[in-house]
Amino acid sequence: MTDEELDDRLRALHAATRELVRAGDSVGVCEVAAEQAEAVLGFDLNTVRLYDADTETLEPAAVSPAVERLLGERSTYDRGESVQWEALEADEILVFPDASEIDDEIDRMDSGSLLVAPLDGRGVLTVGSRSVDDISPADEELLGVFAANVAAALDRAERGERLRRRTAELTRQNDRLEEFAGIVGHDLRNPLNTARGRLQLATERDDPSDLAAVDDALDRMERMIDRLLTLARNGKPVEATAPTSVAEVATTAWETSTTATATLSVDTESVVAADRERLRTVFENLFRNAVDHGGPTVSVAVGDLTDEAGFYVADDGPGLPSDAGDAVFRRGFTTDNDGTGFGLSIVTEIVDAHGWTIRPAESGEPFPDGGARFEIVTNPEPPAVDD
Repeated sequence: MTDEELDDRLRALHAATRELVRAGDSVGVCEVAAEQAEAVLGFDLNTVRLYDADTETLEPAAVSPAVERLLGERSTYDRGESVQWEALEADEILVFPDASEIDDEIDRMDSGSLLVAPLDGRGVLTVGSRSVDDISPADEELLGVFAANVAAALDRAERGERLRRRTAELTRQNDRLEEFAGIVGHDLRNPLNTARGRLQLATERDDPSDLAAVDDALDRMERMIDRLLTLARNGKPVEATAPTSVAEVATTAWETSTTATATLSVDTESVVAADRERLRTVFENLFRNAVDHGGPTVSVAVGDLTDEAGFYVADDGPGLPSDAGDAVFRRGFTTDNDGTGFGLSIVTEIVDAHGWTIRPAESGEPFPDGGARFEIVTNPEPPAVDD
């Protein structure tokens, strides 16, 4: 490499480093690295792989255009099956003047030169050319500097991503606090004012019937506070799941819910990856919603969705308002004068925390003539529950 060529490479290294710093996230850093490696090193067959600690694999994150044209989509490398793993574990650059002599099972060019540089434990950068013995000491030195810059950019991007996730979480928590404050300030004030007013009347008139109204108002406040606490707890992400029988949880939830003389039919063999207790809360709230709106003799059914993974809870009550749509899941939404509007919101929080979706649906089996129906679309089913 001539002095002029080296100067060009150093200028390209500085330019590439600026691009790496400007990359917004880890994916962007990898794409810049694969693209700029040719300008810095003069090699056009470049691939960046990131280490996945959960699966113990090296995952292809970005490739140069030449790799995409000549070799197509690159596969995942399991631990120990490639020289890339050797470079990562040894934490040193590996140099192969003739790539055809590499003794592993990876599909590469029949001939050429190859260098593999670790990225400070985060993955590896592989650069290559289609010529044998095409590597100089300057190439190896430049690769070391470039790989160190890529690793530093990845570290910076990862810290930025963590900060953005944390900021988003804090924003979400602040929004929830503001919402809870609004609920406490507005919704709880109504029964509190009722209790105060009726208590004053009871004192002035010595009429016990006013005390019964006070008791009702206090009961309503207690229910609202319980729902608020449940809502706060169930908004947290689900950290641990297990294969869970939908039928078993639904039946248990029915037995512990206030269902008057309502009836339940369960026709499902679905098994979902779920937090069992929080799934039980979903059913308890949907059952309570059915009884509150459909009356003490309402019929409720739980069954499987037909065309996708998931289940439904339906009843033969009066159904949902025709213009309600997804507004039924909004906190505070209720068509019951004595309702808190928290039940379906709690359901939505738990469903979202599992990574599922919930939607109101048109009436269907087993109640084709009307009623409310909620469909929960889950992830692909896990293995069956052990007996």
